[in-house]
Amino acid sequence: MSLVIRESRDDVLIIRLNRPEKRNAFSLELTLRVTEAVRDGCGGYAGLIITGVGGVFSAGLDLAEIYSFKDIEESRKYFRAIKDLALSIINCDRPVVGLVNGSAYGFAAEILYFMDQVVAVKGSEFSLPGIRYGLVPVTPAFAPYLFGILRSRFFLDRDFKLSTEDALSWGLVHRVVGDINEGMEVALGIVRKINAVPRGVYLELKKLMIRSVAQRVNDEWDELLETLARESLTQEVKARLREFLRR
Repeated sequence: MSLVIRESRDDVLIIRLNRPEKRNAFSLELTLRVTEAVRDGCGGYAGLIITGVGGVFSAGLDLAEIYSFKDIEESRKYFRAIKDLALSIINCDRPVVGLVNGSAYGFAAEILYFMDQVVAVKGSEFSLPGIRYGLVPVTPAFAPYLFGILRSRFFLDRDFKLSTEDALSWGLVHRVVGDINEGMEVALGIVRKINAVPRGVYLELKKLMIRSVAQRVNDEWDELLETLARESLTQEVKARLREFLRR
C-alpha cells in the first residue's frame, strides 16, 4: 500500500496521507514520501493540496516509532526529515493548500503554519498534545511570530485545543466547510485565486512572510530539533511514551 496517494485534478496535485491504520501519523517513511511528493508537485503543477485519507487529517508525529529509537543518529534522522518536509512547503513556488478532513494533532497542526491557506471540515479539532512528552518540533520557534507571544503561551498547556471556529479566529484556518467534497472544491478555488496574482508578486510576498520567519529562526529551530532528538532517548520521555502506547 502506498503511504501517499497522488492525484491530479485541474493541473493541481492532490497529496493524500494514506496511513489510516495509524491515523496518518508521520512515520519517517511517510514523511519522506510526502516531502518527495511536495517537491515533485512544486516543479510540475499549478498548485498542491495536502489532505488525509479517512476521518482524521493526521495524528502528528509517530510516537510508536519515536519510542523505538535506539540511538541518536536514528532520532536525528527522523527530526531532520520533519524539518525537511516543512521546508519543502515553505520553499515551494506554487500555492500549497491544506485540506483538513478531520482533526490535526501535534505536528499535523504545526505543518499548517507553512501552507498558503488552510480549509477545514467543520468539527475538526487542532491540538498540540506532544508537549506532555516533550515533543513539539516547530511551535516554540514559529508560534510567537505567527500568533504573538501571549497566544503562544497556550501551547504549553497539554490539554489546549482549538475547534474549527477557534482555528478560524486565530488565522490557522481560512475557510470552514461542511464536508470533504465541498472542501476540495474550495481548495481548488483557492489555488486558482492565488495563481491569478502575478507570480513575481506572489513569490515576493511569500518571501517576506513565512520564508523570512524560517530564516530568522533557523538556528534556534536546529537547536530545538537536536534537543528533541536527544530527549527522545531519555528515560523520562521513554516512560511517558510507553504509558501512552499502553492505552
